[in-house]
Amino acid sequence: MRYARYSGDQCLGKRSTLTEAYHDLVGYSNLMSRDESGTLAALTKLRHSEIDPRIACYNGRTVKLMGDGSLVEFASVVDAVQFAVDVQNAIAQVQSAVTEGERIRFRIGINVGDVIVDGEDIYGDGVNVAARIEGLAEPGGICISRTVFDQVSNKLDLTFVDIGPQQLKNLSAPVEVYRIAFDERARALATKTPTQITEPTFEAPRRKVKQWILAVAIVVIALSGAMYLLRPEVFKPPVIAVLPFEDFSDAENKGLLSDAVSGGIITSLARFPQMKVISRRSSFKFRDSDLRISEIADQLGADFILEGTQQYDGERLQITAQLIDGETEAHIWTDDVDVPLEDLLKTNNAISLNVAGSVGNKVIETEVARMAKDDVSALMIANAAQSRIMRDFSRESLLKNIEEQERSLKDYPESAWGHLGQALSLRIGLRYGWIEGDEEEIRKRMYDLARRGVELDPNNFMAYQALGRALTMNNNPEAAANAFRRAIELNPSSSFARTSLAQTLGFIGESEEALEVIAEAELVDPFYGHDIHWEKARIQWQMGNCEQALKTFQSSPSMPTAANKMLAAIHNCLGNANKAAQAMAVYVAENPSWTVSRERDVNADLWIAPGVLERWLEAMESSGMPM
Repeated sequence: MRYARYSGDQCLGKRSTLTEAYHDLVGYSNLMSRDESGTLAALTKLRHSEIDPRIACYNGRTVKLMGDGSLVEFASVVDAVQFAVDVQNAIAQVQSAVTEGERIRFRIGINVGDVIVDGEDIYGDGVNVAARIEGLAEPGGICISRTVFDQVSNKLDLTFVDIGPQQLKNLSAPVEVYRIAFDERARALATKTPTQITEPTFEAPRRKVKQWILAVAIVVIALSGAMYLLRPEVFKPPVIAVLPFEDFSDAENKGLLSDAVSGGIITSLARFPQMKVISRRSSFKFRDSDLRISEIADQLGADFILEGTQQYDGERLQITAQLIDGETEAHIWTDDVDVPLEDLLKTNNAISLNVAGSVGNKVIETEVARMAKDDVSALMIANAAQSRIMRDFSRESLLKNIEEQERSLKDYPESAWGHLGQALSLRIGLRYGWIEGDEEEIRKRMYDLARRGVELDPNNFMAYQALGRALTMNNNPEAAANAFRRAIELNPSSSFARTSLAQTLGFIGESEEALEVIAEAELVDPFYGHDIHWEKARIQWQMGNCEQALKTFQSSPSMPTAANKMLAAIHNCLGNANKAAQAMAVYVAENPSWTVSRERDVNADLWIAPGVLERWLEAMESSGMPM
């Protein structure tokens, strides 16, 4: 994506804080290839009629033009934000007369930070952050950094939506980003703009100082046009499924990496918003399948299939990957790599970028993942634990996981994987009564481990999954929901994160939204497992739809013993006393020390939806759970 920069500074010699605006045309190359003269004419007209006059009105100065965008400096942060709201409103009004498929839209990003002045040019981290934030804005939208928000939130009557910390390319630390909502408040602010826009009467000379550093507030405006001149239909992102890579390692090393290669590629691909990635749980059902690629693609609803092989000799990893058209079975792209094991995540990221480029998506590169040797070892332990509990959701599996991950924490203390893995295991143990000890101490340790996992690897969606689980068990479901939403942002293909979010929404009484989240989980995981059925049935029971809840529960081909509490509650709701007692008897047989009193203690400050916990406890007692 190319950026042209506008920058407006009339008071450089007098002020130490400036604001820059940056705009860019999304899909610029495609538009130019389809209708070069028409695209340039439309863009030039918008610049002359709407953008440039407003830059002048708000005391801005254009630094550069590069066809599809621009960078602009402003003398104040407030001017920059007012300019952004005004120009977006004006462009939207002008483009409303254009057919939907031919409209041009801009994205705007705003930041405050240090820049280096080099003659007429500026550059530095302040500009880089603005450019990255612009890429997060929706077509016709505005995103701002936390530093901008802090300076304007109490000065401008606008609605600011916190979208959380964002990991931006080539930046080591996440940047907190806010979105400006285009509601009645924004439109009201835009109408306060002077109706007659004129050139400024005075412009201070630009200081010709080589590499002069100053603090700058930066607005990035990017043209995010949706001018599908040749394809007016609604764009549908391509769907990609990654099959489990076949393991050709020797007997000693076979299975050590489990699905770390293909699973890592799924996570990396899921970060690209321009495509949809099928959940590993669904795509991995076709392990060792005899079906043709086209048949697998049809069952998964996938446009493309990525398959491959892996071979590990104890030191190096050889990977072969190939991308195949799901309909024609034509090979689109293939590659062979031979890397040391510590480059596993870097290689997964590189394969994902190649896949994204091969299917024709213009993606924003994510920062290349780096992985130390300790991380590799801790990841292998965490992978094994996750696979074990998914295959056998039982106390024995859980205790084995806790034992292994305790060793991981001791041997690899600087890896996030041991911390997040143990936090998740402790949560399961506490939730289902499979571990003993001081519950308050276990809850605290769970939270401390999860927080440390996020600190060690803030881009790891599983770290936020663990944090959400820990916050849930520490009776903070609202904060837990935010953590799960962050996990989904980092890995939109994770049905686990979505199911966890749905569970938390149910706890706080947002049942309708919880069902919507579950529906999204079902889309990304078309062959979803028992956990989605389990959670969906619980929400339906909570809403009083007990007949539907029973159908949902019974539609799962298998349920773990722990789910019999839910089945008992459903039958109790339907008046099936004998069936409720039978289900509870199965649960109690495996968990003889579990009681209604303990059920109350675990859920007392968590299940805060009015009246639901009382109804649940009554169902447990009526079905035969010991008091």
